[in-house]
Amino acid sequence: MKKISHPGNIVLIGFGGLILFMCYLVYGCTQNPSVMVSKNYYEQELKYQGLIDARTNTEIYSDSILLQKQQYEIIISIPSSLNKILTSANLQLYNYSDDKKDKTIHISLHEASLYTINTTQWGKGNYQLKLSMNSGTKQYYKEFTFSN
Repeated sequence: MKKISHPGNIVLIGFGGLILFMCYLVYGCTQNPSVMVSKNYYEQELKYQGLIDARTNTEIYSDSILLQKQQYEIIISIPSSLNKILTSANLQLYNYSDDKKDKTIHISLHEASLYTINTTQWGKGNYQLKLSMNSGTKQYYKEFTFSN
Protein backbone atom coordinates (compact mmCIF):
# COMPACT_ATOMS: atom_id res chain seq x y z
CA MET A 1 0.00 0.00 0.00
CA LYS A 2 2.88 2.27 0.69
CA LYS A 3 4.24 2.07 -2.89
CA ILE A 4 0.88 2.99 -4.51
CA SER A 5 0.47 6.18 -2.48
CA HIS A 6 3.95 7.39 -3.37
CA PRO A 7 3.75 10.99 -4.75
CA GLY A 8 5.37 9.94 -8.04
CA ASN A 9 2.73 7.24 -8.60
CA ILE A 10 -0.09 9.69 -7.86
CA VAL A 11 1.32 12.11 -10.47
CA LEU A 12 1.56 9.28 -13.03
CA ILE A 13 -2.03 8.16 -12.34
CA GLY A 14 -3.22 11.78 -12.67
CA PHE A 15 -1.29 12.18 -15.92
CA GLY A 16 -2.79 8.93 -17.27
CA GLY A 17 -6.28 10.12 -16.31
CA LEU A 18 -5.62 13.42 -18.08
CA ILE A 19 -4.57 11.60 -21.27
CA LEU A 20 -7.70 9.41 -21.15
CA PHE A 21 -9.88 12.50 -20.67
CA MET A 22 -8.21 14.24 -23.64
CA CYS A 23 -8.78 11.15 -25.80
CA TYR A 24 -12.45 11.20 -24.80
CA LEU A 25 -12.71 14.88 -25.80
CA VAL A 26 -11.05 14.25 -29.19
CA TYR A 27 -13.43 11.36 -29.83
CA GLY A 28 -16.43 13.53 -28.88
CA CYS A 29 -15.31 16.28 -31.25
CA THR A 30 -15.03 13.88 -34.18
CA GLN A 31 -18.62 12.70 -33.63
CA ASN A 32 -20.11 16.18 -34.22
CA PRO A 33 -20.29 17.14 -37.90
CA SER A 34 -18.99 20.54 -38.88
CA VAL A 35 -21.77 22.22 -40.81
CA MET A 36 -21.26 25.20 -43.08
CA VAL A 37 -24.07 27.62 -43.85
CA SER A 38 -24.39 26.09 -47.32
CA LYS A 39 -22.58 23.60 -49.51
CA ASN A 40 -21.56 26.24 -52.07
CA TYR A 41 -20.69 29.00 -49.59
CA TYR A 42 -17.74 30.37 -51.56
CA GLU A 43 -19.70 30.63 -54.82
CA GLN A 44 -22.41 32.58 -53.00
CA GLU A 45 -19.81 34.88 -51.49
CA LEU A 46 -18.65 35.88 -54.97
CA LYS A 47 -22.24 36.85 -55.87
CA TYR A 48 -22.79 38.83 -52.67
CA GLN A 49 -22.80 42.23 -54.41
CA GLY A 50 -25.94 41.12 -56.27
CA LEU A 51 -27.57 40.38 -52.91
CA ILE A 52 -26.65 43.85 -51.63
CA ASP A 53 -28.19 45.41 -54.74
CA ALA A 54 -31.35 43.30 -54.32
CA ARG A 55 -31.69 44.46 -50.70
CA THR A 56 -31.29 48.06 -51.85
CA ASN A 57 -34.04 47.56 -54.45
CA THR A 58 -36.32 46.17 -51.74
CA GLU A 59 -35.87 49.09 -49.33
CA ILE A 60 -38.75 51.10 -50.81
CA TYR A 61 -41.06 48.09 -50.31
CA SER A 62 -39.55 46.76 -47.08
CA ASP A 63 -42.38 47.99 -44.83
CA SER A 64 -44.98 46.55 -47.21
CA ILE A 65 -43.53 43.06 -47.62
CA LEU A 66 -44.91 41.23 -44.61
CA LEU A 67 -44.89 37.71 -43.26
CA GLN A 68 -47.74 36.51 -41.05
CA LYS A 69 -47.57 33.24 -39.17
CA GLN A 70 -50.71 31.19 -38.68
CA GLN A 71 -51.07 27.72 -37.19
CA TYR A 72 -49.77 25.54 -40.05
CA GLU A 73 -48.98 28.11 -42.71
CA ILE A 74 -47.35 31.42 -43.39
CA ILE A 75 -48.81 34.21 -45.48
CA ILE A 76 -46.50 36.48 -47.43
CA SER A 77 -47.94 39.84 -48.42
CA ILE A 78 -46.29 41.64 -51.34
CA PRO A 79 -47.42 45.12 -52.42
CA SER A 80 -49.52 45.01 -55.60
CA SER A 81 -47.23 47.46 -57.41
CA LEU A 82 -44.31 45.07 -56.94
CA ASN A 83 -46.40 41.95 -57.50
CA LYS A 84 -47.43 43.15 -60.98
CA ILE A 85 -43.85 43.37 -62.25
CA LEU A 86 -42.50 40.12 -60.75
CA THR A 87 -41.53 37.29 -63.08
CA SER A 88 -40.36 34.77 -60.47
CA ALA A 89 -40.06 34.35 -56.72
CA ASN A 90 -38.75 31.72 -54.34
CA LEU A 91 -38.41 31.25 -50.62
CA GLN A 92 -35.29 29.63 -49.25
CA LEU A 93 -35.55 28.09 -45.80
CA TYR A 94 -32.39 27.98 -43.74
CA ASN A 95 -32.60 26.00 -40.50
CA TYR A 96 -30.10 27.27 -37.97
CA SER A 97 -29.36 23.88 -36.40
CA ASP A 98 -29.91 21.24 -39.10
CA ASP A 99 -28.95 21.65 -42.75
CA LYS A 100 -31.07 18.62 -43.70
CA LYS A 101 -34.17 20.77 -43.08
CA ASP A 102 -33.08 23.46 -45.55
CA LYS A 103 -35.43 23.82 -48.52
CA THR A 104 -36.18 26.05 -51.46
CA ILE A 105 -39.82 26.70 -52.27
CA HIS A 106 -40.73 28.15 -55.67
CA ILE A 107 -43.64 30.55 -55.37
CA SER A 108 -46.09 30.48 -58.26
CA LEU A 109 -47.07 34.07 -58.93
CA HIS A 110 -50.66 35.19 -59.41
CA GLU A 111 -52.74 38.40 -59.45
CA ALA A 112 -53.42 38.47 -55.72
CA SER A 113 -50.55 39.76 -53.65
CA LEU A 114 -51.03 37.26 -50.81
CA TYR A 115 -49.15 33.95 -50.96
CA THR A 116 -49.91 31.10 -48.59
CA ILE A 117 -47.25 28.48 -47.85
CA ASN A 118 -47.93 25.31 -45.89
CA THR A 119 -45.48 24.65 -43.03
CA THR A 120 -46.57 21.17 -41.95
CA GLN A 121 -43.71 19.48 -43.84
CA TRP A 122 -41.10 21.66 -42.21
CA GLY A 123 -39.38 20.28 -39.16
CA LYS A 124 -39.44 21.92 -35.77
CA GLY A 125 -36.88 24.61 -35.19
CA ASN A 126 -35.81 28.15 -35.94
CA TYR A 127 -35.56 29.20 -39.57
CA GLN A 128 -34.31 32.11 -41.54
CA LEU A 129 -36.60 32.66 -44.52
CA LYS A 130 -34.96 34.29 -47.53
CA LEU A 131 -37.46 35.71 -50.02
CA SER A 132 -35.92 36.31 -53.46
CA MET A 133 -37.94 37.94 -56.21
CA ASN A 134 -37.07 38.82 -59.79
CA SER A 135 -38.73 41.27 -62.14
CA GLY A 136 -36.58 40.49 -65.17
CA THR A 137 -34.30 43.51 -64.81
CA LYS A 138 -34.21 43.92 -61.02
CA GLN A 139 -33.82 41.52 -58.15
CA TYR A 140 -35.47 41.93 -54.75
CA TYR A 141 -34.52 40.24 -51.48
CA LYS A 142 -35.82 40.21 -47.92
CA GLU A 143 -35.15 38.00 -44.89
CA PHE A 144 -37.49 36.94 -42.10
CA THR A 145 -37.05 34.83 -38.96
CA PHE A 146 -39.51 32.05 -38.24
CA SER A 147 -39.98 29.59 -35.37
CA ASN A 148 -41.92 26.41 -35.97
